[in-house]
Amino acid sequence: MDLNITSSLTSSSDVTNASTASTTANDNDNSNKGIEFDQNNDYIDKEQQYIVPPKFNFWNQQVFNLRFQISKQFLINLLILAVYCFGVISIYWGASYDRNRYIKKVNILAVLQDEGGSSNISQLAYDIVQDKNNDIKGTWKFFNQSSFMDEYGLNDTTLINDKIFKLVHNQNYWFAINIKENATKDLEFSLSNTSGQVEFNTTDYFEVGYESGRDPSNLKSSILPIAHKFESIYRSQYLSKTLPGILSSTNETIQNDKLISASNVRYNYIDWRPFVNPVVLSPLQVGSVFSIILTVIQFGLWGPIYLQASKILNFTNFSVFRIIISMTTLFFLSLFYCTVSAMFQVDFTLAFGNAGFMVYWMSTWLVMMAVGGANENMMSLINTYFPQYLPIWFLTWIIINVAPTFFPLALNNNFYRYGYAFPTFNGVAIYKVIFFDLSKNSMGRNYGILGAWCVLNYTLMPIFIKIIALKNKQKLS
Repeated sequence: MDLNITSSLTSSSDVTNASTASTTANDNDNSNKGIEFDQNNDYIDKEQQYIVPPKFNFWNQQVFNLRFQISKQFLINLLILAVYCFGVISIYWGASYDRNRYIKKVNILAVLQDEGGSSNISQLAYDIVQDKNNDIKGTWKFFNQSSFMDEYGLNDTTLINDKIFKLVHNQNYWFAINIKENATKDLEFSLSNTSGQVEFNTTDYFEVGYESGRDPSNLKSSILPIAHKFESIYRSQYLSKTLPGILSSTNETIQNDKLISASNVRYNYIDWRPFVNPVVLSPLQVGSVFSIILTVIQFGLWGPIYLQASKILNFTNFSVFRIIISMTTLFFLSLFYCTVSAMFQVDFTLAFGNAGFMVYWMSTWLVMMAVGGANENMMSLINTYFPQYLPIWFLTWIIINVAPTFFPLALNNNFYRYGYAFPTFNGVAIYKVIFFDLSKNSMGRNYGILGAWCVLNYTLMPIFIKIIALKNKQKLS
C-alpha cells in the first residue's frame, strides 16, 4: 500500500513537472513570437522581422523633423500651384479675354455693285465704315464692281455673287456685305411706276453672307454683331439721307405702300453652311477633351501588362510591342468614340457622302495617335522621374490643345497661333469640314500636321523606353 502511494506521488510529481516544463516551453515560444524593444525603444516584431516605430503626438519633440518637412513642402506646393495657375491655367482664360481689342483682325468683304459702286446706295456703305464715329469694327476690304472683277480675274458680272461665296467659303473673310447691281434703278422704278404693284424688296439687293459652321459657338455671338451694327446705322442714314434724295428726284405721286416698302431696309442674312444640330458641338468641343482623356485611360489599362512585358522581352521586341499595341488599341478606341456620334444621329454625309463616317473615324484615329502617343511618352517619362507631376502634364496637355481650338484665332492674341501646330486644333478643323461641308483647302495641312505628330511620337517612343529602362536599372543598383 505504501508502494502504491509512493508510485502515485511519483506519477503526480512527474505530471506536475511535465506540466511545468510544457508551460515554460509555451512561455518561451510566446516570448519568441512576441514584441520586444530594441535600444532605441522601437518595437521589434520578431515574427515578421521588422521594426514597428512608435507613434507620437504631432507636437512631440521627436516629430520636429517631420513638422519641418511638412512646412517646407507646404510652401513649395503652394508656389508650384500658384505658378501653374498663373502660367498655365491663364492660357485658357486668356483665349477669351478682351475680344474687342482683337476684333479689328476680323476680315470683312464689301462688294458694292449698284451702278458700278458709284450710287448713293453704294457710297453710303463705304462712308459708314470710314466714319470713325460709327466705330464699325473689323478690317474691311471694299470693292466696286469693276475693281472686284479685276482683282479676281472675272469677265462677267454674273460671276460676282458666286465668287463672293467662294471667298467666304475659303475663309478669306468671315462674312461679306453685297449690295447688288440695279438696286437704285429698281428702287426708282418701283416708286415712279403707277401701273402695277411693283414694290422694292430690299432683301433682294442687300445681302450678308457667312458660314456659321466655321465657328458654331462664336461667329453669331462675337463676329456677326459687326454686321448687325452696320445694318442698323445703314438703315438710319438711308432713311435720313439717301431715300429723301431719291424721293426728291421722282416727279410721280408715290403710293403709301410703295413708300413703306422702300423705307423698310433690311439685309438678307444667308448662312451658306448653317449650324443646325446642337449635338455636333459635343465632338467639336468637350469631345476633343474626352478624346485626350480616353488615350490616358487606355494607357493606364495596359500599364500592368507593359510592366510585365518589359521584364521578359528584349528592348527591340518590347518597343515594337508597345507601338503596335498603342496603335491598335487607339484604332478600335477611335471607332467606339466615333460611333457615339453616329448613335446620336450626327450627319456625316454633307462633305463626303456615304464615306463621311469612315473619314471621321480615320481622322479621329490620327488625332488620338497624335495626342495619345505624346501622352504615353511623357507620362512614362514623368512617372519614372517625378511621378507627383503626372497630373500637371495631363492638364497642361489638355489646356494647350483646347485653348486655341475653342475660340477663333481672329479674336485672340497672336500667341495663340501656336494652335496651328497642335493636334486638337487640326483635328477639329477636319471635323468641321465633315460636319458642315466647309472648305477643304486646309485639309492637306491638317492631315500633314497630325501625321507629323504620329511619326514623332512613335519615333521617340523607343528612345523614351530606353531612357526609362536605364533609370530603372540605376535605381535597382
